Amino acid sequence: MDLDRMSVVLRPRGPWEGIDLGFALGRAWFPTLWGLWWCSALPVGLLALPLCGARADWWLLLLWWFKPLYEAPLIWWISRSLFGERSPLGRAWQLQRAAWTRHLLPYLLWRRLAARRSLNLTIGLLEGLDGAALRQRRRVLGDGAGAAWLTLICYHFEAILWGGLLLTLVYLIPTGLPEGLAGLDLGAALTDSQSWPYWLSGGFYLLACSVIAPFYCCAGFALYIGRRTELEAWDLELAFRRAAPDATAGAPEKGAARPGRRGSPRTAVSAGLLCAAVLAAWPGPPVGADPLPPLPAPAPARALIAEVLADADFGRTRTESVWTYIGPDEETAAPDPTWLKDLADFAVFLGRLVKGLLVVLAVIAVALLIRRILRDWQPGAWRRRRPARRPAPAAPESLGADADPDAAGLARAVRARLAAGDPRGALALLYRGSIGHLGRRGLRIPDGATEGECLRLAAGHPGTGDLAPLRHLTRDWQALAYAQQAPDPERIAARLDDWLRWTGSAAPAGEPRVPAGSDADGR
Repeated sequence: MDLDRMSVVLRPRGPWEGIDLGFALGRAWFPTLWGLWWCSALPVGLLALPLCGARADWWLLLLWWFKPLYEAPLIWWISRSLFGERSPLGRAWQLQRAAWTRHLLPYLLWRRLAARRSLNLTIGLLEGLDGAALRQRRRVLGDGAGAAWLTLICYHFEAILWGGLLLTLVYLIPTGLPEGLAGLDLGAALTDSQSWPYWLSGGFYLLACSVIAPFYCCAGFALYIGRRTELEAWDLELAFRRAAPDATAGAPEKGAARPGRRGSPRTAVSAGLLCAAVLAAWPGPPVGADPLPPLPAPAPARALIAEVLADADFGRTRTESVWTYIGPDEETAAPDPTWLKDLADFAVFLGRLVKGLLVVLAVIAVALLIRRILRDWQPGAWRRRRPARRPAPAAPESLGADADPDAAGLARAVRARLAAGDPRGALALLYRGSIGHLGRRGLRIPDGATEGECLRLAAGHPGTGDLAPLRHLTRDWQALAYAQQAPDPERIAARLDDWLRWTGSAAPAGEPRVPAGSDADGR
């Protein structure tokens, strides 16, 4: 590769700068590249038309899939034109024959959807490597080249251009034309592969691909040149090629050498230049020895070296400040006070003590847990510890008005329950009688009403009298029913007396009154 014939300035470029260079080359060579693209795509499109059965979707998919076939001649042409070998468009067939090699086949099969196609296709076509060497080469050159971003950007450009062309045509068609000419159905252009708008849409997409392809190929080739320039120091090699004759002549051209920022290749070349300067300043051969070829004049070589070292790319220095622990200064560091050392020792001792206690507690906890598990595993142990079922609270059978209307009979039944040692049954019976008494007073209590609701209804009903006995009785019943706190029999007997006074004072006319502290028999 003759770098002296390179038509672009070689220097280290980032990925985006390389893409920009490629787009500039695409603009400069667009007519030739665009025509070359159609020279490849048009025959393929004509051949694919009968193969697809005149179906627009399959035809368009086939043309899109064979895009590497059209891009290979473009890359081949760019690689020659960059070194001054401009091939006319009339030699398109020769270019296609040279570009369509066996290295193109993977990009038509399993590598068709590769995001780095522009760069990898260039490597495969121009370097002609195979197997592991090709994979290693793709890995080295493609690392950080930005080829995937280039593919993504160009796909977006294609979509934008295709959509723009389609929408422009839609808005350019005037309204009011006869049927069949008016309007362009966008839905059919995108989905109906049997309609003429779909064919038109496919043609616009193919045109967009042809417009973007020269820029895509040029940008991929620029990325390839940029990576090789960065890795192999092409710019330095070219600069020193141009500088060497001038240095020998003692008149180096200003700015001929432009070292880069990389390490080993540039450093080696610079080191070689320094050695050449040292040799130039070395004393001459002894008298009588064989004559040597004339060495370069030391003064121009020193000037060239100084210029190279003064360049911003080569001699740039950068100052970074970081904090690094270097340990105590033994000379100036003051000894630690004694109390601080004692405190540290005490903290260490306390920590060890707490640690030991925690270990002991953990061991005890584990032992207790094991003991509990072993005890639970004894046959029938769980049955012995199973708590006895507590009898469910005996709620009043009903809170309605079907309670026993005979207060004397209810008082006898309550006392009988107390005498039998059943305070729960006695209190339940007494509360049930209270609700029944309210029902006889004309208070309608709905089913499912709670004790609190019964009290609120009774408070708002006339003729129920003083509700203090009912409130006390309700509180005792709630404590028994919900908290399992059974009152003693004396308290239940007192509640019975209050209840008898309440029902006697509020009893309607004609109902026998029962004096407080006596049973139904008047005893």
